[in-house]
Amino acid sequence: MSATHSPRPHSVAAAFTLVGTDPSRQPRHVYVSTTATSEGSVDFMAVERVVNGELPLPELTEVEQEMAARLMTREGYPAHQIAERVGVETRTVTRWRAAWKKEEEQS
Repeated sequence: MSATHSPRPHSVAAAFTLVGTDPSRQPRHVYVSTTATSEGSVDFMAVERVVNGELPLPELTEVEQEMAARLMTREGYPAHQIAERVGVETRTVTRWRAAWKKEEEQS
């Protein structure tokens, strides 16, 4: 079984990248940052642990919750699973997704 890898980001500006093996075989591991563990109110390591389901899950700030939800959405997680993992209601994830879609359409 061969793994395909993406390079990890070299700066905080590259907020995240996806690294892992074929998603049909196992979930990919998401690396949020390689050089900084936090910036302002965002603890990248906490976000990374939540996205990857590493127990015990840390409590996230609102900014971290939304960042984790975006990453998990890009990986195809359903809203209810994202909500459970980041510690919000499913309808909150649904509202975030609608806002992100609107942002994309306006860009």
